[in-house]
Amino acid sequence: MGQTPEDSAPRGQALQSLAETDSLRGRFFSWRGASGRRYVCSVFQSGEESFVADVTNGVVIGVAREGAATRPVCVFLAQERSYGDRRGLREIARELGVAEWHVHFCADAASLRDLSASLLN
Repeated sequence: MGQTPEDSAPRGQALQSLAETDSLRGRFFSWRGASGRRYVCSVFQSGEESFVADVTNGVVIGVAREGAATRPVCVFLAQERSYGDRRGLREIARELGVAEWHVHFCADAASLRDLSASLLN
């Protein structure tokens, strides 16, 4: 059977376990890697680059919003960027229309490859 557009689309979703909590529901999101593994991420809004810039170990996903839909526009390892580079993150956000930063903490290069293969291809 061939793939449908839905099969090839990035698979991200809010955490069902937090659906009833006003304070936490918007702070976490999960993405599926190409392997099928689920990666739970902390969500930081555009404007919270100071927090994201200080992450030293994790995968960072820049996410654009179009209505209720989320679309990843960049994925990188936090440790590949200069620590504390708030200005660089703000520039990326502006250029790519990043509305949120999703961070999967304590991730390695294998996690980055898995997420990148799913989200950017």
